[in-house]
Amino acid sequence: MPAGAGAEQAGERNEAVAVLLHRITRVYGLLGVVVPVVGIVLGVVQGRMAEIWINIAMLLTAAAGLLLALVIYPRQKAALAEPDGGARLRSLAMYSGIYNLLWAIVVVLMIVRPGAD
Repeated sequence: MPAGAGAEQAGERNEAVAVLLHRITRVYGLLGVVVPVVGIVLGVVQGRMAEIWINIAMLLTAAAGLLLALVIYPRQKAALAEPDGGARLRSLAMYSGIYNLLWAIVVVLMIVRPGAD
């Protein structure tokens, strides 16, 4: 057996990995509901709900959640059901990047807390 005969060639997609990542996305999305709930509870308890950075972070978190639920997850599901030449994966990568950027901004807001008392 030649060296690397069982290995995938460069550029090939592994369906098992894609299915696992799709499952992780689904579970992550469901568990991600906890983040805004805990954030709102902590904001109310600490009396910080009127601070602008909290409200912006909540809006960005909601936008990220909607993006995951309404765009990323359905596109992953469609890409798994009907593989194409990679056009869907490129647009999915773009939306995933936007999702990650939204979360990075939320993290920065939580650390820097602009306008906090």
